[in-house]
Amino acid sequence: MKVMNGRFNPEEATPILTGIINAKLQHHARKISLHDQTEEGIKASENRIKQLEEDLRQSLRFLREAAQRGSRVDIDGVLTIREVPQ
Repeated sequence: MKVMNGRFNPEEATPILTGIINAKLQHHARKISLHDQTEEGIKASENRIKQLEEDLRQSLRFLREAAQRGSRVDIDGVLTIREVPQ
């Protein structure tokens, strides 16, 4: 399913990308706070949080630079959802 497909000025794109990444950060923070998480699961969530924070920093830097050049940005987001047997 096409979640997002469009051209934005950097000021419009910033809250969109920030919102998506923040939702994922909150998801992993909730997973860490669950008491039935394994040590391995907690470490995986902590590592993912670090990666997401770095992704957010890089995205915001890219958008600032695009804004300084007077450019617009394309965001093309595809979401794939499928059932996975346990």
